[in-house]
Order: sequence, then structure tokens, then C-alpha cells
Amino acid sequence: MNPESGLAPESAFSTACFRCGECCTRYQVLLDDGEMEQVATYLGISMERLKNDYTDPRWPVPGKYLLRHRDNGGCIFLVRHGKEALCSIHVSKPRACRDWTPSLSRKECSLGLTRVWGLAANENGELCGAEHDKYTFLEYLRAITS
Repeated sequence: MNPESGLAPESAFSTACFRCGECCTRYQVLLDDGEMEQVATYLGISMERLKNDYTDPRWPVPGKYLLRHRDNGGCIFLVRHGKEALCSIHVSKPRACRDWTPSLSRKECSLGLTRVWGLAANENGELCGAEHDKYTFLEYLRAITS
């Protein structure tokens, strides 16, 4: 516990991304022209097609683009497979996505932990929930990070 803030140190809440998709559902990612070119090249499509089919036409700033969300609320490039939410452009994903740091102290990661795994983290960063669910989650993390 940090005596000054009364909170557990951030390292107590550190986690690998467990692919819940909450961040991809809650935020629309902003791209610049360079990132758009990178994604278009990766997809093998023209910039014009990427703009028309994959970005939000309501965004008014020239040279900046918001990735469109599907009707279910998730990023257009988010693909769900069982408990996992995966990025279909992971190799060329935008800077905002690459810079995201998962942590159980983040609202999005905490919500994903509860929604997908039925778990929570207490004020010390310890997992709370059924022992079987905690074990399964930790085994999953080990599998995706090794």
C-alpha cells in the first residue's frame, strides 16, 4: 500500500493483456495519415477504400481519422473468438493501441476481468472470485505470455 495515496502500488495491478476487448469497445481509435497508410498497406487496399469503409465519416478533422465501430460497439477490426477478443490488424495496429498498457487498476481491464472471467481485483491487486476461475484465468495468462 502506498502510504501517501492510500492505494496499492500500480505494479500490484499489472497484468498482461488478457484480450477481453473492453478497450477496443469503449474507445474509437484516432489515426493519422501515416497510420492510415500503414493499415491500408497491411490490408492490401487503397487509402480511399480504408477511409470509406473503415473510418467514421462524422470525424471533421482533416488528416485525422477515427476507426469505425460495428453495431455491437466494438472496433471494426475487433474479432471475437470465445472469451478472446483479437485485433485483425494486430501487426499494423495504430499507435494508440500499441501504447495501451493493461492494468487491473484501469476501469476497462477491470470490467473485462469481471465480464469475461467472473473475477475482480481487490484494493491490493489480488484476484477475487472462485478458485477455479482464478486458476483458469492465471493458466490462460501463462499460456498467452509464454
